[in-house]
Amino acid sequence: MVHAYIKEKTKEFSKEEKEKRYKYLGKEVLDVGDPGLDSIPEFYGIANAIWRDWKEGEISTRTALGRLALLKLLTYKTKNKKIQDIPEEDLEEVRKFIDYVIQVIKNESRRKGEPEEERQVKTE
Repeated sequence: MVHAYIKEKTKEFSKEEKEKRYKYLGKEVLDVGDPGLDSIPEFYGIANAIWRDWKEGEISTRTALGRLALLKLLTYKTKNKKIQDIPEEDLEEVRKFIDYVIQVIKNESRRKGEPEEERQVKTE
């Protein structure tokens, strides 16, 4: 009964719909290996793509910081099952790089004179 309800309410995505759901992976950043975020170069590529989009004014400071916060969250093995075989030291390096990009964006937006609330990410 419950399984039938879940199956009825679950939407199956076509390949095109799945590709539309991703902002960077498979579009601006080459998806290496298995589908999904599962390798170190993909993390660096997405962080750089977010940084570039912010610099070019395509996304707001808040959006960039939110995307980077989510990306950092996905570097933890408890949040992303696809990275179980990546050494923790490598993931820590990725986290440091993401933190660096976050700090650069915050500092640059401060120089641009953006209000403080633009540099805050909602964590509700």
